[in-house]
Amino acid sequence: MKKHTLLLIIINLLFSLKSFAQFTESNLPIFVIDTKGQSIVDNPKKLVQLQVIWDSTGKVNKISDKKYHYNAFAGIELRGSSSQSFPKKPYSIELRTDKDIENPVSLCGFPKESDYVLFASYSEKSFMHNVLTYNLGRLMGGYSSRTKFVELVLNNEYQGLYILLEKIKVDKNRLDIADLKPTESSGDQLTGGYIIKIDKTTGSNLGTFRSNFPNRNGKANEYIYHAPKTITVAQKDYIRNYIRNFEDAIYTKSLSDTIKGYRAFIDVPSFYKMFILNEISRNIDGYRISSYFHKDKDSKSKKLFAGPPWDYDITYGNADYCQGKRSDLWAYKFNDICSGDNWQVPTFWDKLVSDNYFIKNLREYYFKERKKGGILDKEKLFSDIDVWAKEIDQAQNRNFVKWNILGKYVWPNPAPIPTSFTGEIREMKDWLDARLIWLDQNMPEEFILLNSKEPLVPNITVFPNPFIDKIQIRFETANAEQVSVAVTDMLGKRLFSKSLKSEQGINEFEIPLNDPINQSVTVSLTTSSGKYHFAKAVKLK
Repeated sequence: MKKHTLLLIIINLLFSLKSFAQFTESNLPIFVIDTKGQSIVDNPKKLVQLQVIWDSTGKVNKISDKKYHYNAFAGIELRGSSSQSFPKKPYSIELRTDKDIENPVSLCGFPKESDYVLFASYSEKSFMHNVLTYNLGRLMGGYSSRTKFVELVLNNEYQGLYILLEKIKVDKNRLDIADLKPTESSGDQLTGGYIIKIDKTTGSNLGTFRSNFPNRNGKANEYIYHAPKTITVAQKDYIRNYIRNFEDAIYTKSLSDTIKGYRAFIDVPSFYKMFILNEISRNIDGYRISSYFHKDKDSKSKKLFAGPPWDYDITYGNADYCQGKRSDLWAYKFNDICSGDNWQVPTFWDKLVSDNYFIKNLREYYFKERKKGGILDKEKLFSDIDVWAKEIDQAQNRNFVKWNILGKYVWPNPAPIPTSFTGEIREMKDWLDARLIWLDQNMPEEFILLNSKEPLVPNITVFPNPFIDKIQIRFETANAEQVSVAVTDMLGKRLFSKSLKSEQGINEFEIPLNDPINQSVTVSLTTSSGKYHFAKAVKLK
């Protein structure tokens, strides 16, 4: 029995050495980790040896190189939720000394810090969803994690292509807000240095609080305290009350008021930029999972900011659930598509997108950046993708030799699954092209409000337009009243009709149109006072 066990150990060692020997050089930084026989677990981090081979001048990096970019220690643990179940594991690392003390350095050209993520990108086979989105976030002027493609060798065995990410934390070179101390308990000192997130509670140990406004499934979103890491009761009370005051303001009839409404509590540009990031990518997890917010001290800013963006692998059509592949639906309307899911989009996003001030600024920014040379110019986006594809061309080939998953289903890949890396890039570009066209045609529009002395005519907005199998209508009434909605085709045939009770202010209603339609439809709205309005929508062929 002992001989048999020894033989297996020798065979595994030889296999590892062979795998290591076949990988000799890379144009990317090479991370070499030796766990000294320890198993890497979810928690706690294990102290391991870390060597990084990287020539900043652009020369080829060779395994045989002894002039290390980094040659010391790191704490390492598994990270992620569902991604931990994949054979290619994601890791969190903290650079440390041999005394197990934090060891911040400028790793691979990043600003000096100690906490990083080695993102495996196993089910996201283009390796670019996070890279593209975080790059857009930085171009929009906020903080987003910097990224670097690297290759990993673990215990003498090649592990493939990874993405080095900066972990979200308070730091002058990361999220540059106040470093809130436990002793800061009153006045301006108490008002800032917070990061909170709406997320699953996996890995959270600082505590949570719930929104006072449940979603349609009866469950309220849970906010998680993320920073500071040593947070006092007074500090928890402050940021919890701030969030609840914001929600109270946006759920009132005075939501648009500059003093009583939501604008007194949030930085509006950060919220519409986060909206754009989540909608450009149609982030299935957007708004409801890995959704971060932060607040600095009042002396720097009295507002809550959305961001930083995080976790964009299940995006750009990479989801086979909740209609995640489609490029013609809103991410913020997830609750309409998957109303039974445990994690729902906070309904305050619906309120924001119903407010004229928010919509006006959202549209102005989006269409400005969609122009030639703008951040969202398709040619610029495609050019960035091409540059990254060229950079990782050799590494992706080695990665998919190690992990033979091209053309194969890995949760949650939608069909058809590309059989090559080139196919993955082509699919991403095609999806993004279709998405931008749809967003251009369906970006929410402002309502035309009449003078308050006149009766309010319910001006209809219809979206998406063109549509596939359903449309949303949005209208505003001065008072709660009975309204009639009807949809007819070009020949006057009635396809849908319903009477419903409107609320004072803005109303939204979804209309299913599953019957075969190959033309435009007319949506009409009639109020109890006899006012009539209509809009047209075109069927997508």
